[in-house]
Amino acid sequence: MAHINGSSNTHMRPVRSAYGSPAIRWFQESTCVSSKTIQVGDIVSFDTVVTTALRVVVAPSSQGAVGNLLGNVTPTLVGVAVSGSTGDGSTLGQTVSTARYNGAKYIAVALADGLTEFSITLSSVGADVAPVCSSMVGVTYPIECVRTAVGERGGHGVWFLSSTNLSTAADLSFVVTDIPPESIGDTGGVVYGKFLSTMVHRSVRVGGPFT
Repeated sequence: MAHINGSSNTHMRPVRSAYGSPAIRWFQESTCVSSKTIQVGDIVSFDTVVTTALRVVVAPSSQGAVGNLLGNVTPTLVGVAVSGSTGDGSTLGQTVSTARYNGAKYIAVALADGLTEFSITLSSVGADVAPVCSSMVGVTYPIECVRTAVGERGGHGVWFLSSTNLSTAADLSFVVTDIPPESIGDTGGVVYGKFLSTMVHRSVRVGGPFT
C-alpha cells in the first residue's frame, strides 16, 4: 500500500475501449487565457459561449458546495485531450465554421463515447482519505478540479476522483468500472471508469445510455 502524491504523473488518459482502441477525434480549441490552454489529460467540452464554430474548452468545474466539481448539468462534454494546445489562447489561427479545415489549433480528444474507459487518480486531499478498493466498482463519484493548476502543470495534478461529496446526486459524474490490481489499498491510487452519458454531447456518445 502506498500514499501517492497527486501533483505529478496523474493526468487522465483513455485506457481501453470496446473498439480495441479509443476513438480519437480532432477539434479546434477555443480562446482562453494564455496560461490556461488545454493540456494532455484535460477534460474538454464544447464552448457554449462561442457559437460561430465548433470549438472545445477545458470543461467547466464550478459545481458543488465548494465550486470545484466537474459540471454535469448540460450535455456538452466531449472527452479527454490526448494532445495539448499549440496556441496561446488567442484567436490567431482559428477558422470560422464556413471555412475549410486548415489543421491549425486542433486538439486530439479521446471521445467519451460510452465505450471508452478512462483512468483517473483518486483525490488524496483531506483528513480522512479513502484508499482505492474493489467495492468502488459500480459507484458513481464526482470529479474534482484544481482550477489553479489548469494549464500550469502539463495536465498533471488537475482532475481527481472525489472520495467525498457523494451525498449530492446532482454532483456525480463518473462511474467506476474497474480497479487496477496494483492500485488496491493505495491512497491517491488509480481507478478506471466512464462519464455519465447524460453529460456527454450527443455527437460523440454512441455507447449509451450509461447513467
